[in-house]
Amino acid sequence: MMAVSLLDPARYRRMPWKNGGGTTTEIALQELPGAAGRFLWRISIADVAEAGPFSAFTGYERLIAVVEGAGMRLTVDGVPATVTNRAAPFRFSGDAAVDCALLDGPIRDFNLIFDRERADARLDILPADTAADIPAGGMALVHALDGEVILRTGDSVARVSPGWTARLDDTAATLETGPGACAILARVAARG
Repeated sequence: MMAVSLLDPARYRRMPWKNGGGTTTEIALQELPGAAGRFLWRISIADVAEAGPFSAFTGYERLIAVVEGAGMRLTVDGVPATVTNRAAPFRFSGDAAVDCALLDGPIRDFNLIFDRERADARLDILPADTAADIPAGGMALVHALDGEVILRTGDSVARVSPGWTARLDDTAATLETGPGACAILARVAARG
């Protein structure tokens, strides 16, 4: 039995930002049972067409990576930070006041938002010709940005096409990006 679930882009949910300043496409979300309106983690891709404030996510941590466009200059509680295309993801508190200025036109960014009291997470960009081991434990999502990404779990192989996402729950795997491919690996582990 294949331990990888493929998430079809046709099933992603497009919605306005909490502050109404733009739109995001929700790829996956893990709700918190009995906590109305709260989630353990959420993965999405946001379209940022103009400068402005980010939505607040009180009680959450955020990891963000620019995947299309030049990048953005953020001001997080008065401290500047620049996030450029396919550079290391940037982590900041969802409680912070965040303002965004675009470096050179619209961008798309990949977001991982997680409840800081209940989970920890990391986000990695894997360029072409990369192999990475994904240990068992927690949840992992692999989003193919460019080219085909291959996931191997035991004797099974899953191929993740551009725009698609693979989800692994407590499953070890090996991820491979071929020539011209690029992927984002998001990992979330619940605390306690």
